[in-house]
Amino acid sequence: MSYTRWHESGHYIFGGEDYVDFDGTPIDDDAVDVFLYKLYEVRGGADDEFWQRYAHGGRVIDNFLKGYRIQRITKHFDHLDERAAVIAALAGEIWREHYTSIIGEAQAEYMLERFQSVDQIVKDIRKNGYIYFTAADRKNDELLGYCGVVPQDGFLLLSKLYVHKDARGRGIARAFLAEAAALCRMEYGFGKIRLTVNKGNDGAVATYHKMGFETVDSVNTDIGGGFFMDDYVMELAVTDTEEL
Repeated sequence: MSYTRWHESGHYIFGGEDYVDFDGTPIDDDAVDVFLYKLYEVRGGADDEFWQRYAHGGRVIDNFLKGYRIQRITKHFDHLDERAAVIAALAGEIWREHYTSIIGEAQAEYMLERFQSVDQIVKDIRKNGYIYFTAADRKNDELLGYCGVVPQDGFLLLSKLYVHKDARGRGIARAFLAEAAALCRMEYGFGKIRLTVNKGNDGAVATYHKMGFETVDSVNTDIGGGFFMDDYVMELAVTDTEEL
């Protein structure tokens, strides 16, 4: 199996549903976590050149210390349909808890069905170029949050970023943004990340500003069904993400 296929299937040493050695032999994920943490200690912590050079390893250790694991989901991911079902279930819980008061129950349900259903998530990943990142609790593998990104003309669109209310404040949103920034720079060669956020979502707008995003435009988009999304367009230069 090539490294790329090995990496994109979710079977790689720095995170995944299953850990395997290069020959395909399964490795216990707790053993991998212990190995990474011991290596982190031996190398002298996050300031060591090893972690600065191999930033992904540093991010994994940082997330490990906070009690969660970030996983990359691409079209090659094993058991994609099953994972999409878990993501869709979390989307429903988050949207009904948070967005109903902002856009109303009818629009929230419409958007869940159109943009966050199992079928649509799978289609976006397999056919539309999306990459998802998920955050799961290290102890019980419970899904804590997810984000979805897709390359556009000259920038990476941060299409979705959601964290369960009980998991907020643990740095998960920043961890997602760090993964998106690395993808933006290293794989697509873009210099900026863009997103849209509902103008009434004051908490999210404030959070994105705190992360370094700037409001660059506003749009009122017809999404069908008689509904519109009245959003701010926000942008982040990826060079601004070094301290995330």
